[in-house]
Amino acid sequence: MTNLDLIIIGGGPAGLTAGLYAARADMKVVLLDSKDVGGEILNTELIEDYPGFESVTGAELAKKMADHATKFGLKIETYKPVKEIRSDGDRKIVTLEDGSELSAYAVIVTVGGEPTKLGVVGEKKYHGRGVSYCAVCDGAFFKGANLAVIGGGDSAFQEGLFLTRFAKKLYVVHRRNEFRAQAILQDRLLAMEKVEPITPAQVKEIGGNGDVKWIDVDRDGKTERVEVEGVFVFIGFKPVGRYLFKDHVEHDKDGYLITDQYMRTSIPGVYAAGDTRAQLAKQITTAVGDATTAVLHAERYIEELKDLERAFPSEPKDIVAQTVSKAELQVFAPGEIVLKEGDPAERFYMIIKGEAEATHRGPDGSQVVINRFGPGDYFGEIGLLNDAPRRATVRARTSLEVMALDRETFAKLMTSSRATEDEVRRVAAGRAQAASQP
Repeated sequence: MTNLDLIIIGGGPAGLTAGLYAARADMKVVLLDSKDVGGEILNTELIEDYPGFESVTGAELAKKMADHATKFGLKIETYKPVKEIRSDGDRKIVTLEDGSELSAYAVIVTVGGEPTKLGVVGEKKYHGRGVSYCAVCDGAFFKGANLAVIGGGDSAFQEGLFLTRFAKKLYVVHRRNEFRAQAILQDRLLAMEKVEPITPAQVKEIGGNGDVKWIDVDRDGKTERVEVEGVFVFIGFKPVGRYLFKDHVEHDKDGYLITDQYMRTSIPGVYAAGDTRAQLAKQITTAVGDATTAVLHAERYIEELKDLERAFPSEPKDIVAQTVSKAELQVFAPGEIVLKEGDPAERFYMIIKGEAEATHRGPDGSQVVINRFGPGDYFGEIGLLNDAPRRATVRARTSLEVMALDRETFAKLMTSSRATEDEVRRVAAGRAQAASQP
């Protein structure tokens, strides 16, 4: 089992972006994909809404992204389908279909999904014999044929535009009167003489004589037979990310993984980015943005995990992971107050980067320095343990990054390990004694 910092599952735009940032941060990282890198954009002929590229093919953009990531040392393993993800203490264990296992502190899931099927008679029978879910893959096989695109969104219209290169006649079948595709895509496709919309209509059956020859559509309560030799279905997308987990992971009613603003899922150390997570838009731009956020937070999570384990070596690993997942990263400028003498004690702090100092009021009212802290040190425990106001003021001496735990999370940390609680109480008693001395 290989021990890594981070495993990225999925090689589309989100996965490649996460891999780029992780490699640049010198993390021990690997990207796994069940096929070749590129994801869904490999099925898109032309991309015109990605900043910096007025027009680029999906295959070209995928190659540029992969080359950029590997330039910085990202290891990519293709045709390595993942069977299962499970938690083991502070580690995530990724089991591949071939039985091998990888271990990492964190995982970013960027797998996409699979096309939504029509679920009508003949669809399964003629899959590969006239029924397709990828125009770029199969369009060239239908030169001079009558074709049908099923769907009304961006994907349907983008794929439809590609199919007009080969189709003699192209029908666009949509169940509503209004299409959902961008106006520019509608204008381009529907303006062509060879294109005919059929709306509002629903496909009821796909038939033929070994290969597709017709579809039956229901329009205005009547069934119409439309002669076509190819049916290209683009009516939606089903995410597959949640099926990778052995443990329950929160998802919405459609199966999309639920994340917070940092792309964290309900499992500590597991992030989701791109089309597999619940969000408003499914675009390349949103995918790369998600991935950037996920990997930057994952890097912090791993740092904090290691720091907390060094500070409390007796703490159960799974509790450490849960604790870090609930921690809040706070940043302070030099001289800024972190906690103030006399205020209620609500948080416990561990320093990630920078230095801080503790002072308290002397008999003459002046501030007396009683302690200094650096990376890996913690403070704020005395008030929480004694349920008393702060006995000192802590200020940042330099730019300061701290991991802050609320009262409930700190209490759970203490009750999870007697050795941890004894150590924290020993440190607190020594600090209290030193502060009381003149």
